[in-house]
Amino acid sequence: MPLPRIPPILIRFLPKRATLSRTPPQASRKKRERQRNPAQVRATGASLQPHPENPNSGALLPLKDAAAAPGLWPLAAICATACLGLLIMEFGGSEQTYSSFFPPPIHSFDPYWVLRVKAWWVGSILIGFVALPALLMAVLPGKRLRDCNLGFRGLREHFWIYVGLYGAVLPVIWIVSLSPSFYTFYPMYGQAGRSWFDLLMWEGMYAGQFVALEFFFRGFLVGGLGRYIGIFAVPVSVMPYMMIHFTKLLPEAAASVVAGFILGYLAWKTKSIWGGVCVHCAVAATMDLLALAHKGQLPRLHG
Repeated sequence: MPLPRIPPILIRFLPKRATLSRTPPQASRKKRERQRNPAQVRATGASLQPHPENPNSGALLPLKDAAAAPGLWPLAAICATACLGLLIMEFGGSEQTYSSFFPPPIHSFDPYWVLRVKAWWVGSILIGFVALPALLMAVLPGKRLRDCNLGFRGLREHFWIYVGLYGAVLPVIWIVSLSPSFYTFYPMYGQAGRSWFDLLMWEGMYAGQFVALEFFFRGFLVGGLGRYIGIFAVPVSVMPYMMIHFTKLLPEAAASVVAGFILGYLAWKTKSIWGGVCVHCAVAATMDLLALAHKGQLPRLHG
């Protein structure tokens, strides 16, 4: 049955999408490709990536060719290295692993055995979060270590933002530090208040750990993955960053999500991880000192 004619005077009042077409709607590009060669599509499958020789042709790239596309294997290598680094940190740096190699003395007391355990833990983080990612960035084609947001220019230009972040969280830290669960958990080295040597050694190792964390999450993941997935590298980096805080207190684990997004975005924009390092070290030292002060365990300035 033929379609009725629309008077010309009414056509101007019709919306563009409402004009009637005498041709039936066409199938989608994916469906047309299946109809064109269904046997090949069933045999090999097809990816969502358009064919590189003619992107507008509607032909889809087979999965085996998509796997060989440039950029996919470096992306997979970064993800695999990140998983390996997290495994080294979680299991290689544990007290149980250290005890299997260096068991505590049975017939004597070693006052610094716990400090050596913490040094072992920091060392495992430096291996998994710095050494392995840096080695990968050195061997990947077209990659350079400075792609991990290691510039200082962004820190100089936006240092006031990081000072503002520290000032914003300082009252929250003070309120949370009044809780007994807080000052019984911190410092993570329980003998940090024994002497200035213990406190300074611990805070120095703790700061090195934060350098490794920022390099791994805001440098290696945000900078490395950012070349392939852009700004979406920030939420990808937040997920494992939040998971390593599962052993911490609930408020800190929840705050790590907010901190991960803020510091990740700033590292993406400024191309620098060093502002995050400064904020992390300042917040951690403040938390430890407040915890020691509430417990009355701050080392004395004189003897």
